[in-house]
Amino acid sequence: MPVRRVRTPLLARLRFLAYALRLLAPRLTILAALTIAGGLTLQARGSAQEVAGLDFVGACYQVYTQLFFEHVSALPEDWLLRLMYFTVPVAGAFVVAEGLLKVGLSLFDFNTHQTAWIRIMAQTYRDHIILIGLGHVGFRVLEELLARERPVIVVEARGEGPFVEEARARNVPLVIGDARRESLLRELGLDRAACLIACTDDDLVNLEVGLDARQINPNIRLVMRFFDQNMARKLGKAFSVDSIFSTSALSAPLFAAAALDERIHGAYRLGDTLMATLELEITAQSPLAGKNATEIRALLDAPVVGLRRDKQPPTHRFNRDEPRRPGESVIVHVAVDEIAAVKARARG
Repeated sequence: MPVRRVRTPLLARLRFLAYALRLLAPRLTILAALTIAGGLTLQARGSAQEVAGLDFVGACYQVYTQLFFEHVSALPEDWLLRLMYFTVPVAGAFVVAEGLLKVGLSLFDFNTHQTAWIRIMAQTYRDHIILIGLGHVGFRVLEELLARERPVIVVEARGEGPFVEEARARNVPLVIGDARRESLLRELGLDRAACLIACTDDDLVNLEVGLDARQINPNIRLVMRFFDQNMARKLGKAFSVDSIFSTSALSAPLFAAAALDERIHGAYRLGDTLMATLELEITAQSPLAGKNATEIRALLDAPVVGLRRDKQPPTHRFNRDEPRRPGESVIVHVAVDEIAAVKARARG
């Protein structure tokens, strides 16, 4: 699966710029106050020659240039103005340097910067997916969602998790924190989200997060992971969870089907029936040779869902009207109990 990086919305970048400017706001206010106070002082105490033709804006501009050590006028005669001419540049340099240092430390402080950035990203999202838990299952879910270009925000309890850096390398908004905090879910835009997936390795955490999410947003789609299959079924009915899955229940049919036949691609249980996708190779003597997907379905009594050409990876994108030739393989959807009969029909 190709690695996909999350594109940062322009609105999020603009909001982050506004966030950085808010960090500078107190220092900018001090510089503005120094400029205005200096301009008023220059007009009030300057000699007639020094302020001749100099309005308030011009006086403020002279003080402003002093903040950056660029004097545009000679040293005045008044002692207070002389003191101002010496102290304003030093004070301005100190305020600017201190402000830039603080903003720089804030932006390069990973935890502070990351938290602010994710909150800003969340404000731009709508109908997004919140993924709780970035273990082995959670990361696979994340990969599938990114492949489908769905906006995702991830919450992981452990900063040292095995897939944290990988997710960050893809620009995925990721919060290190406790998803059981309602305030955190609200900050991530749960009220605007389309779905919440709780797939940590702790059933109780998944349950608590799911209940909190349903309380905050009654219309959100809930998908939960549970190890206990019986408990999963009961909770799904009791708490109106849209989809609730047991990892062991999902993997067991695939293991069983793979043990019965090496050409199984996937398996799941449909009611009481174990279903599978089975690959059948087309040989020169096979009755499948020269037939298209519709004809193969009629012959095998099984729908054709995929095709493998030569040694290429299988795909579901192929011309269903094109006759299949020897060397190719078709992938059919069939009940596991019917695999032997389907193979027999494929051999003729």
